[in-house]
Formats: sequence, structure tokens, C-alpha cells
Amino acid sequence: MNAVPADYYDGLNVKLLKAIPSDAMRVLELGCANGRLGARYKSVQPTAVWHGVDRSPDAVRTAAGQLDLATCMDLDADDLSRLEGGYDTVVIGDLLEHLRDPSRVLDALYDLTAPGARIVACVPNMSHLSVIERLVAGDVSYDANGLLDATHVRFFSPSSLFKLLLDSGWLPHLQDQYVVPATGTPFGAKIVEAAAALGIPAPSAARHLDLYQMIVTCRKWAMDGLLRPGARARFGVVVPVSRGWQFQLNLARSPGLSEVGAPVVCVEGATSAADAWRRGVAKLDTPWVLMAHQDVYFPRGTGFAIAAQLAGLEAGGRTRAPVGFAGLVEDPQRAGMQRYAGRVIDRRHLFDHGPASDAISMDELAVALHRDARIAIDDALGWHLWATDLCLQAEREAGRPVGELLEVPLFHNSVGDYVVPPEFHASAQRLLDKHADRRVVPTLCGAIQRREPALA
Repeated sequence: MNAVPADYYDGLNVKLLKAIPSDAMRVLELGCANGRLGARYKSVQPTAVWHGVDRSPDAVRTAAGQLDLATCMDLDADDLSRLEGGYDTVVIGDLLEHLRDPSRVLDALYDLTAPGARIVACVPNMSHLSVIERLVAGDVSYDANGLLDATHVRFFSPSSLFKLLLDSGWLPHLQDQYVVPATGTPFGAKIVEAAAALGIPAPSAARHLDLYQMIVTCRKWAMDGLLRPGARARFGVVVPVSRGWQFQLNLARSPGLSEVGAPVVCVEGATSAADAWRRGVAKLDTPWVLMAHQDVYFPRGTGFAIAAQLAGLEAGGRTRAPVGFAGLVEDPQRAGMQRYAGRVIDRRHLFDHGPASDAISMDELAVALHRDARIAIDDALGWHLWATDLCLQAEREAGRPVGELLEVPLFHNSVGDYVVPPEFHASAQRLLDKHADRRVVPTLCGAIQRREPALA
């Protein structure tokens, strides 16, 4: 085991402390060191019970004097089920990168925690520019601490960390961050410029290249029951592919699709969403077809969840509406206003607003249609707003909003910078032309509003 500095166990991560929910009452801290974090939290919440775990016997002896309980464990080898369980919060400060198999620990935490439990973690970002600088220089030498700490055995970026957490049943959100600006240098400017060759906008590239440590909060996803016997609908997936690397890192390796044997059809060179759909559907024989962006990742358990929820729609005779994962519904509490619905995680945020059966708009990241549906993707809309158009088509047929939004945590691992391209505005105008009876069409990207003619 590598030697550690004398003050290694005395640190206090202020941003990690701030991210801990104020109502955390039964806390497990993995890597508690000398117990300073728990002691500080208990100083403002003295009724909280804080259980610390660390592999250092000396640190555990010190922590025992500050926490309710301190246990010496090797998380790479010991059985976590020996811990008491029932925790409502788990704190993991700069530890996951030291574990040989962090997924085993995260799976065990799922079983150890109460329903609705939370994880608060701090994890270093190995895609920081300082690491890339060493890669380009051909000298990835390790250090006594920092991103290339000699005791690190696993490496994470925001995307890989989110996938790890999601696959163990945890819904992540980037709550805070430590930023060490690096892209302002001549080398940094060149790397940001090079990112454009991968289709990554400069703001997105700079954001993750300057990110040094991630403060991530997670909520427990109720995956229990997904493996129980029950009806499951068959579905296939159509993927328009323009960036092979993005497809291979996301949809191609999605455990949620492999767990249900969902066939995947890649479509290259499509001229529109409608073109990709037609070409893909022709190669599938499943009753449901789902078209997804190449940058969508289906975590473990999501295939079972989608299949079960689609089967529920079949049983209820609701097979003529589009099915999505994030969108808008009319807000019953505020006339003329909308609220979010659905569940999706992007590279930074958790979008979690519950399912809906009356969506008026939905995002195109993943949309399913049953072969019984009497609606179709419109060629004229290109690559934008076609899912909202499907909602409007279905609403016209049914006489009311009927778009379905499932409660499944897909990871939309987009490299976009939240700026719509010019093509979006062209599609917006086509959508208004098609639905001439509507003055405003709400979407997740903002309301599309018909321009009133200028007064003479």
C-alpha cells in the first residue's frame, strides 16, 4: 500500500458538506477518514446518526470519538451486508476512484439503504485538461495526490460516472463542482478547437475540460419488481447514426437494451427523421418501434421498465399515441401554462417529473410508436419537432392530448451546448404552417409562437 501524507485523513470537503441534505438522519459515510465531515454535520444536526467506514485502523480510531459508529472495512474485499442498513443518506467523498469494483459497492448500497435514499459523492474528473496535457506529452506520471493520485485505480468523467450510478439504480445530478480553469491557455484553446472535429461545441468542451471535481447527488430509483413475472411488450430500436464514436459509447453498449434482447437497426445517411424511421422500421418485426438518438444510453433495468410499461399501454388499448420520455403537459393548476413530465438525465442534470398520459409535446431523444398508430413522422420537419408534431396529430385524432411519457431514466449523453441550430427555427415555422389553428405550440425548447401581422 502506498504511503499517504500525514494530514491525508484530516481534510474537510466544504462543497460535499453543503450538498448533504439537511434532513439526513441516518447517514453512512464511506471513506470517513478522521470523521471531520460527520462531526461538522452533527454539530448542526445533533440528532442525526452517522456511521463512518474507512480502511485505515488509525483513522477509524480517531473517527470513533466523533461519530456514532466507526467501522474498519476494506470495501474491495469485505461484505457490506454486515453493516446495519436502513440508511437514508450515503456520503462518498473521493473514494470511488480508489475501488477496484465500484459497481459492486454501489449495488450493495442499493440493498443497504431505505426507499428514497440519497447518495452524495465527490469524484475527480479525469477528462480535465491537465490530464490531457500529460497524455499529449506522452508522460502520464502519477502524483502523491490530485487527479493522478498514485492510489487511484478507476477513472471517471461526468458521462462514465453517470452511467456507473445509473446502472446500479441511482439517479445522478451534478449538484456542484470544483473548477480549475485551464482552457484559457494556448494549449487549452487548441484542444477546444480540436473538439469541434468530434462535433463538440466550444462551450461544452471547455465546461468538461475545466471541471476538476464533481459533487454529485443521487436519488434511489425504485427498480424493485422489474424482474417479477408480468407482461412485457417487444420493441425494436432505430438509430440514425452520424457519429460512430457516439453510438458506440452510448446506445451500442446499453445494458437496458441487451437485457430484453431488443434488436437495434442503425441507419446511416438518412436525410430526415422520417427517412430514418422508414428505413429502420422495414428491418424490424416488433409491434413497437423506438427511434433513439445515437447519444442515448439505456441503463440496466430500463429495458425491463420500457417493456412492462409498453405492455400496460397495450392492455389499456392505448397504442395510437406517441410514447416518449420527456415533455410537457398542460398544468391543471395554472390555466394556459404547462409543466414538465417524464424522466431523463443529461450530462449534468436530473429531469424527473413523473409519467403522463396527456403530453402535448415531447423531446425527440427517444420516441416509440406502435404499428397500430395512425400517425406518422413528417418529412417536412427534418430532424426537429417531429415528436411534438406526433403529439398534435394524436391529439387531433383523439380530441384531447394523449401523448404518453414513461417513467424510465434514460441517459441523454448529449455534447450539445443547449443552443438550438438554425434548422430548428425552420422546422418550427413548418410546424406552425401545418397546424394553422394554433397560435402557440409549447415545446421543451420554448414556446413556438406565430408572428402577428404588422399593423399598417
